[in-house]
Amino acid sequence: MKIIHLFLIIFLLFSCSENKAEVEKNFLKDKKISVSEKIKRIVTDSHLSALGISEKVSKNLIQYYKERGFKPVFATDSTISKKGLKLQEELNQSLYYGVPNQRVKTIKENLHPLEKEVLMLANLSIIIKDLNVGFFDFNTKKLKEISPISHQEMRSKIKELDTISVTKLFLKQGPADSNYRFLAKHLYNYCKKYTIDTTSFTLKTEKEDSIDVLGRIKKVLISKKYISEEADSALIIETLKSFQLENGIGADAKLGFNTVKALNESTYDKVLRASLSLDKLRSQAKKPSKHVRINLPEFRLYFFSDDTLRSEHRIIIGKVTNQTPELVSNINRITCFPYWRVPYSIASKEILPDLKRNKNYLAKHHYKLYAKEKEVDPTSINWSKYSSFPFQVVQQPGKWNSLGLVKFEFNNSHSVYVHDTPSRGLFNNSFRSYSHGCMRCQYPQELAKTILKYDSIGRKEPLTSAVFDSIMKLERNYPIPLKNSVPIFIEYQSVVAYRDRMVFYLDLYNREKELVGKLKGNSEKRKVKS
Repeated sequence: MKIIHLFLIIFLLFSCSENKAEVEKNFLKDKKISVSEKIKRIVTDSHLSALGISEKVSKNLIQYYKERGFKPVFATDSTISKKGLKLQEELNQSLYYGVPNQRVKTIKENLHPLEKEVLMLANLSIIIKDLNVGFFDFNTKKLKEISPISHQEMRSKIKELDTISVTKLFLKQGPADSNYRFLAKHLYNYCKKYTIDTTSFTLKTEKEDSIDVLGRIKKVLISKKYISEEADSALIIETLKSFQLENGIGADAKLGFNTVKALNESTYDKVLRASLSLDKLRSQAKKPSKHVRINLPEFRLYFFSDDTLRSEHRIIIGKVTNQTPELVSNINRITCFPYWRVPYSIASKEILPDLKRNKNYLAKHHYKLYAKEKEVDPTSINWSKYSSFPFQVVQQPGKWNSLGLVKFEFNNSHSVYVHDTPSRGLFNNSFRSYSHGCMRCQYPQELAKTILKYDSIGRKEPLTSAVFDSIMKLERNYPIPLKNSVPIFIEYQSVVAYRDRMVFYLDLYNREKELVGKLKGNSEKRKVKS
């Protein structure tokens, strides 16, 4: 009996709360109450909370409407203006601008037009803030707390909509940096062109499955809206090549590992990676006027001086099993004809097995062996009894050296640097993940000359190209300390925009996979086997 009474009490309480909420909203149906009075009642803490608007955003909305005498902007008692409908459409497409949908509140159809307007302004305030200061904390790997722009800023932004479109308003937010501008515009155009579906695939490579390769590719490209059902073999191949270029892969029209990885990824995940790239650019502090920037997924090195790109180079980076780290340091020295002190792990895993087979292996590859700085004769050692390497191996300078002829040095705890390589043919590949962690640079002597040119300002004896060439002709180890160290930023941004295009480079180290998951919230991906 007591249990029945308890249920009755809970039911009555719930019914009362429901009736109370309904009574509180009845004022919206009352034609005798003015629109301004209705807005005034909507922008109260309790009503805004019922709409799901946070306290921070509510405070901003209350102040904004108070200053305009609680007059609506886009709505009447019965409808929303064309400008308001356009704003709502663009707010619903926040991902087009690089802001995840979960950052904004869903505006339900059954809401009163005035409630819809208030939610629209709340969303506008949040999106503008996110576009300017970012929504993701890359240190904690968490979404930032939702925060609005000030009511003064909101007044200014809404006034701008009298002269420009919502699209232009959103695209003009964020850093003035050209990389950001290009990426924001290309991402918007990409989202307008393709369907942002959540479909991912489980395609296999040609080696794994050679049956109906074109048919399997066609199925994926149709799903991604790149082609239609009517596409013939020639169009499928050409479209695949374009897709490969769009994803930073060599356009060979083959279903290799990297192409499969790109095709299997959903368009939604790609766009979320682009959103992360935009947010990284929003979050970054302005770099000094002279610096080196390396973007690992792009396999590129850039040298800037006086805020102008002076030199650009292809690079080779670490394999997935030997990942190149992200770091910030300063290049303080350029060494011509460097020595290579072989890391313990490489000596144990790669050199020791060869030594066990051939005691002359070290001499053949210009290595010397040291025990506490004292040279050791490798032919006098019984290598069969060792399972790990007990000595320091140093490769001598020369064209055979694994570091090549030039090395760029900077302090870091990972013992990585930028250097030349004898294996220069690998630079012809579009996907260049082959090293033990260091970054091999194409045309390093040209990079050295360019850095030294801009380091020579103020030197009594400038280090000209001719001086550098003379040093190289010596063919011996020659360190060149820089007068002013050059900041180096090794970064990881998988989606990159150039003036005329955007490229979805592969998330080769899967460093953005976890972050993409955070942006998706509770949404589910639909798997389709192909």
